Amino acid sequence: QENVLQRVLQLPVVSSTCESLQRTYTSTKEAHPLMASVCEVYERGVQGAGALAMWGMEPVVRRLEPQFAVANNLACRGLDHLEEKIPALQYPVDKLASELKDTISCPLQSAKSTIGSSMDKII
Repeated sequence: QENVLQRVLQLPVVSSTCESLQRTYTSTKEAHPLMASVCEVYERGVQGAGALAMWGMEPVVRRLEPQFAVANNLACRGLDHLEEKIPALQYPVDKLASELKDTISCPLQSAKSTIGSSMDKII
C-alpha cells in the first residue's frame, strides 16, 4: 500500500530540498568542530527519544491501524490532486529557484528600463 509520507519525500522538490539541507548541515559540522560536537550530542538525544517514542506508541499505533489506513488513503488522494494542480512539485528546488529568478528578473529589468527612460524625459 502507498504511504503518503514516502510519496512526499520522493517528490523532487522535497527530496532536493532535503539533500541541500543535509549537505549544508554536513559542511557546517565539518567546518566548525565545536558545532560538530554539539550536533553529535543532539543527534544521539534525538535518536534515543525517537526510539523511546516508537516503543511507547507501538500499542496505540496497532490499535489505530485501520484509522491510519483511511487517513493515509485520503492523504494520498489529496497528494494526487496537488501533483496534478502544481507541476512545480516535480522539479528540483534549484531548477525552481533558477526559473523563479528568471521570471522575476525580466519584469524588473523592464521596469528599471522604463523608469530610466522616464527619468531621462523628465530631466
